[in-house]
Amino acid sequence: MLKILITESQYNKLTKKFLNEEETDVLSYYSRFFPSVNIMIVFKDYDDYNVLEPLFDEYGYGFYSPEDKTIIINGEEFIDSNLTFDDLAFVEAHEVSHLILNHNGPRSNEDEIEADLGAYILLQKHNISTDRIVDEFYNRHGVDFDEKLTKKVSKKLKQIN
Repeated sequence: MLKILITESQYNKLTKKFLNEEETDVLSYYSRFFPSVNIMIVFKDYDDYNVLEPLFDEYGYGFYSPEDKTIIINGEEFIDSNLTFDDLAFVEAHEVSHLILNHNGPRSNEDEIEADLGAYILLQKHNISTDRIVDEFYNRHGVDFDEKLTKKVSKKLKQIN
């Protein structure tokens, strides 16, 4: 499978094109946030989608496959939904944050909060909207968005990067 490194505007155009085609089974590219990691957006026509479906049920919109150095995102969630391209960027940044912050093992609320804050930081660096993250933070985690914790996660990201 060919992987390409693309700019933000190319990514948006390409994703719009693929999400509007019915025969698409996978969109693969290098992460804009962490270029050594592959991003694979899979759709129901993908041969192994039925194998991935239980993992999406367990982990949500996406997860990291360390054997393949690939973040796999469920593209079906973005078809005929109210999710936007900023939401897709958030899922990618969230999963990359888990990776950068060395989160492994079972999900914990603390890891999810850190990954959301890491995504917030990565999205801001790339001038991608973070309004929805801040607006929905309490609903996702039961705590208010916290600038102090964001700075702590930012330090962690800088130490690891």
